[in-house]
Amino acid sequence: MEKKPAVDLTDLALGIVVLGIVVAIGATLLSTYQDSKLTDLTTYLTVNETVDFTTDGSNQLANGYFQSIIQVMNTSDSAIITSGNYSVSVDVFGKATLTNLTDTFPFEWDVTYSAYNTTSRADYTLIGDANTGLAEFGNWFKILVIVGVAAVVLSLVFLAFGGRGQGSGGVNY
Repeated sequence: MEKKPAVDLTDLALGIVVLGIVVAIGATLLSTYQDSKLTDLTTYLTVNETVDFTTDGSNQLANGYFQSIIQVMNTSDSAIITSGNYSVSVDVFGKATLTNLTDTFPFEWDVTYSAYNTTSRADYTLIGDANTGLAEFGNWFKILVIVGVAAVVLSLVFLAFGGRGQGSGGVNY
């Protein structure tokens, strides 16, 4: 019986790994480039957004891509609340959380702040769309790995059981 050589699938496995690395590096570069262009965007004002501190010491502002606080007023008496009475923290999505640092103003506040307008430039939006597309490639990468493993298993099955005889009932020596 003539033995057939095994199929070398090293190139397939190596190709899948290289493809995954290239996509990961591309997504990282796009994300970093987009983040560096955020401050080039135009800004807009959100005027007198009401933030309620009556039940909790901190609240998240509604709009993302926060830039800066312009003014904070107490809604009960329209007194200006100075920056030493609150702190602002911004998460990775650009959402700002305002924290009340004093018990003197436990009421609702009207906050006026500026934020970056991420829809003001098509090139910024395009980078985000491309980055989202590459991020979703991770789902396809899993499928490619599964298909690759299935191809390896099927090729081994065909090597083990296929081609043993030619014709009906004949045996090759």
